[in-house]
Amino acid sequence: MNLIASTPEQRRAQRLRRLAKHTPRLLLVALLTLGGALLALWLPQTQLSPSHSQEPPALTVSSVLARPGNVGQRIFISGTLVPQEEIAVGTALQDQRLASIRVEEGDRVSAGQVLAELETTTLDAQVRQAEAALDRATALIRQQQALSVEARTSHQRLEQLGGIGAASAQQVDQQRAQARVTQAALAAARAEQAQARAQLADARAQRQKATLRAPVAGVVSERHARVGALSGSEPLFRLIRDNRLELDGEVTESALRALQVGTRVAVQVAGLATPVQGQVRLLAAKVDPASRRGRVRITLAAEPELRAGSFATSSLELPAQGLSLVLPQRALTFASDEQATVVVLDPEGKASLRQIRVGRRDGSQVEVLSGLVEGERVVARASAFVRDGDQVRPAEDEALEP
Repeated sequence: MNLIASTPEQRRAQRLRRLAKHTPRLLLVALLTLGGALLALWLPQTQLSPSHSQEPPALTVSSVLARPGNVGQRIFISGTLVPQEEIAVGTALQDQRLASIRVEEGDRVSAGQVLAELETTTLDAQVRQAEAALDRATALIRQQQALSVEARTSHQRLEQLGGIGAASAQQVDQQRAQARVTQAALAAARAEQAQARAQLADARAQRQKATLRAPVAGVVSERHARVGALSGSEPLFRLIRDNRLELDGEVTESALRALQVGTRVAVQVAGLATPVQGQVRLLAAKVDPASRRGRVRITLAAEPELRAGSFATSSLELPAQGLSLVLPQRALTFASDEQATVVVLDPEGKASLRQIRVGRRDGSQVEVLSGLVEGERVVARASAFVRDGDQVRPAEDEALEP
């Protein structure tokens, strides 16, 4: 058999013929592979879709009905102990050096007790100068009195001589004028004496101001005086009069209306084992527009262990005032002292958020003033986990007690 060598063009043609012969089979295999991959992706989705289409189970929540009840009011007051009356003690003498300090902070003082003393060298000199001026004015008065007596006697004698013609009228007139001059000089000397006496009194008063005394009995709350320092316009001491302290606290707007001046309360002071009796002395005339709270002052009974600046609290129970719509306090989310949010459930269990206005509260129950009607159901616990529009399954109503 004779073999003829083929050219490159012939070999290329042969490969193309073989490729064209197998092309349909290759395309069929590729289509089958692609179809199997798509089927593999589609089947899991069809198997999972039923589970995803199922609705999640409804959340079970405890609920309660809004119903009539009696609500007292517990007023909670917290604040700081402050002096009922704090007196600033200073001196009118300026730029006088402090010589000695007699008291310290916390010391109890009586009215008139010496607190501090200023240097008195200059003041003592002023007192001595005023005393000398008074002595000089007194001596001048004695001199003018003698001259006045002499002038008056001479005038009387010349008048007698003039009556018998032994003295001229001119001499009598001159002596009369001299008597009047001495009288005027005596009056001027007496005025100078009064002025010198007033200057002496002022100098002695300034000297007394160099000794600082307690104007009232009390406790030294602050001491700014320092030995060697110069006195100025700032207070050197502060005294708590009779050591009377008060609780300066804040209460809600509604509690402020419920309190009365003279109401007796028990105040628990930090650090004391037993409460201190107190009495409401002052209710603020206005309410802070930002916090909606007002200030109250409670005067405390005298207690040696009380200290200004201590933290103190007090609570007061007020009786209920008839039936009103109530809810347990745990069912509310408070936005302010008079505003709160509740989650209301309709008969199908759909939740919706609602703003309500509240009034009195006693720690467990809250009076509802508006926003709910009797018989409406609200979420009693864990309302923060229920969103507006959620579908829930309410449990049996709970009692209003905590």
